[in-house]
Amino acid sequence: MMKKVYSAEERYEALKLANEIGNKAAAERLGIKLDTLYTWISKAKTGKVGYCDNPGNIPITDPNRLKQLEKELQEVREEKVNRISTQIFWRKSMS
Repeated sequence: MMKKVYSAEERYEALKLANEIGNKAAAERLGIKLDTLYTWISKAKTGKVGYCDNPGNIPITDPNRLKQLEKELQEVREEKVNRISTQIFWRKSMS
């Protein structure tokens, strides 16, 4: 039998449901083993990536990844400034 692989989003939703209605009820409702849910809870408590938070808000601990994200953020900010500058230019030239 193949082992089911759950996405970070599925794990997050399961943990959220377990927090709301209890571990056993959540496992039964979702059709997962209670031991699996306990493993996810344990990993979430230790901050393991993919278990600890909403998948869109996973903490960044790798300094190289953090530098890459900071660079991307700076590029996005620069693009925004350029876009706004272009809009202002065209508005002035049309008046």
